[in-house]
Amino acid sequence: MAMALAIAAVLLVMPSCQHQPVMTHSRFVHLPAEGWQRTMPLSFKPQYDDSTMTYDLTLAVRHTGSYRYRNLSLVVDIIAADSAVDRHTVNMTLADDYGNWHGGGFGSLYQATAELATAVKPMQARSVIIWQAMNGCDTLSGLDCVGLIVRPD
Repeated sequence: MAMALAIAAVLLVMPSCQHQPVMTHSRFVHLPAEGWQRTMPLSFKPQYDDSTMTYDLTLAVRHTGSYRYRNLSLVVDIIAADSAVDRHTVNMTLADDYGNWHGGGFGSLYQATAELATAVKPMQARSVIIWQAMNGCDTLSGLDCVGLIVRPD
């Protein structure tokens, strides 16, 4: 009986010692209904499960059919642990010449994605800052949320 209890105790403890899988993480920031102001940056702190691995960073944008433009221009700063800034200009085409939306979606929302960086070490991307950079548009409406997706490489 004592032997059976000892084996059961070992079997209960063993799963906690196993290596947990590295997960994909995402975080979305909902934008104000009145629109995304050019002076309002969005800030993300990527989540990493394993500091020894590399990751891919993907930008995701969800918008409604009321978005007035075919494209979306963004400025993205990827900030490393040593405060070095890697600046990207991201131009996303959200619709074709005929107004048909690209990307997937359900209901009244559409989602488009753009790859920001691949094979990034966690120390190379401690935070990500995103600004809308549409020419001649101080407040951008029709966008629901902007997100950052972190996937193991």
